[in-house]
This record gives sequence, structure tokens and C-alpha cells, in this order.
Amino acid sequence: MTTPHRVSPRSQARWDAAADEHEVALAAYLQSASALLHASWTRPWGEGKWTPAQVTEHVTRAYEVLLDELRGGRPMQEKVAGWRKKVSRIVILPHILFHRTIPLKVPSPREMRPGEPRAGREEALEALRELGECFVAELAAARERGSAGLTHPYFGKLDPIKVLRFVAIHLDHHRKQIERTTA
Repeated sequence: MTTPHRVSPRSQARWDAAADEHEVALAAYLQSASALLHASWTRPWGEGKWTPAQVTEHVTRAYEVLLDELRGGRPMQEKVAGWRKKVSRIVILPHILFHRTIPLKVPSPREMRPGEPRAGREEALEALRELGECFVAELAAARERGSAGLTHPYFGKLDPIKVLRFVAIHLDHHRKQIERTTA
């Protein structure tokens, strides 16, 4: 039997805030995607961009990849190493977490690129909701066990609080994209 990791009150408050941030971001994404006109679901949000269906597939795959690592599977392949990763962690990651924005033109990791959507809108959004809730629960359990976190392709290993905040920001980033889709 493993002993639970001791979590400080300050760390618990940061976790609670990150969990709330994620819950709000997931609900907002689901609401925006649900509100799209049916014809907009398969229309790209811009020239050469993904459709809301593909964006939803992308965020679904992100949860699946992270859950796989949490369950002992393979982590995402790191795309940046050495001094570039260090600079990214010191400069770019804090900027993202503070300003809640992801730089444009950052390529999606191969593991999370969408293919053909696996389901219709309602089924896809329900699967996304379930994965999001499952992810938070499993990340919380891993955190309580003292997990070092999860692997990000550009920043390396991130602690559970930063992971959860980044996922919330990632959801907001894509919610804003799909809201640009017009019928």
C-alpha cells in the first residue's frame, strides 16, 4: 500500500484553483461547440484551418494521450531539448500561464493531430466531457500519490498543477477558434 503524498495547504489551494479553471474552460468549450449551427460543425474556422469537429477531435486526443501517460503508457515525444527547452520553460510557459494564451503557429504534436472525427457532434462532445472529468480525477489521484507530472512536447515534464492549467488554457484557445466559425 502506498502512502499518500503530503500536500501543503498552499499547494492544495493552487490545485483547487486550477481544477476550477479547467472546469470552467471545459464547460465553455462544450457550450460553444454545442451552440454552433449544424453546418458550421464541419466548416473550417479559417482558410486552411481545422473544422470544429477536427478541433474537438484534437482536444479529445490530447486528453487520451495525457490519460495514457497517467496510466503508465508512453509520454508524448519531446520536440525540444537542451537550452531551447530550458528557455521555453523559463520564458514561454510562464507567459502562457500568466496571460492564458497559446502562441499561434505552434504545430500540434503528431499524437494529437485530428483525423476524421470518430463521432457526430453530440457524441463527440459527450466523450470530450467524460474524458475531461476523468482526466482531472486521475490527475488528482496521481498528484496525491506524489506524481512528478506529465510530459509536454515543448516544455518537458510539468507538475500536475501546471498541466491542469495548461489544459484549461488549451481548451480556451480552441474554444475561441471554433467561435470564429460562421455558418
